[in-house]
Amino acid sequence: MMDNEKQNGTEEWDNLLNHLRQVSEQVRENGPLPEEEKAEIMGVFHRGLAMLENQMKDMQGGLKGSSGHW
Repeated sequence: MMDNEKQNGTEEWDNLLNHLRQVSEQVRENGPLPEEEKAEIMGVFHRGLAMLENQMKDMQGGLKGSSGHW
């Protein structure tokens, strides 16, 4: 079960990054985004930050010294 969750999380992260890369390329080629697209991209960016924050919390929760705690 954990492998499926990890794979889904990795896939979601990859999709999010690919989407942001595409938008970045679009902005380079065509200039600034319209306001409604800016709002959508900000939502994607914030979702990515939330995912990253959750991953960090998960990692911190799993970090323990040899005695079992820090």
